[in-house]
Amino acid sequence: MTRLLVDTSVLVKWFHSDGEGELEHARALRSAHFSGDLDAHVLDLAFYEVGNVLTRALLWTAADVADQLDDLNAILGPPLTMTTVWLRHAATLAHIHRLSFYDASWAAAALELGVQLISADRQLLTAGLAESPRDVTARLKLPLS
Repeated sequence: MTRLLVDTSVLVKWFHSDGEGELEHARALRSAHFSGDLDAHVLDLAFYEVGNVLTRALLWTAADVADQLDDLNAILGPPLTMTTVWLRHAATLAHIHRLSFYDASWAAAALELGVQLISADRQLLTAGLAESPRDVTARLKLPLS
């Protein structure tokens, strides 16, 4: 079974539609995880980032944000936590690729785990550190919703 690390730029598409690109592809990943065709994981960082997007950018109520984070945990299970080694690797990637430390953390964790990072973040994609939802659904031949 294919294991993936799914970053916040994709997770937000699982819960929010307006103005989101590659929506069908991101949701196909969620469906494939539900059906057991792939094994998706997130970092604990995802809960902070998703919570921030829902609270600040989308202006969701506190109760709705909390419910959505509960749903995220129910869908993906307990998140992965960055290790000391992963943090050091993230610092290096941030420096080399001129990424935010947040983005570099996702890339470092995926590299350390030996799994593909799925992201809609242009900087991660341009650096070759992630695969887009569109590309991974095509590669895995996942049906679109």
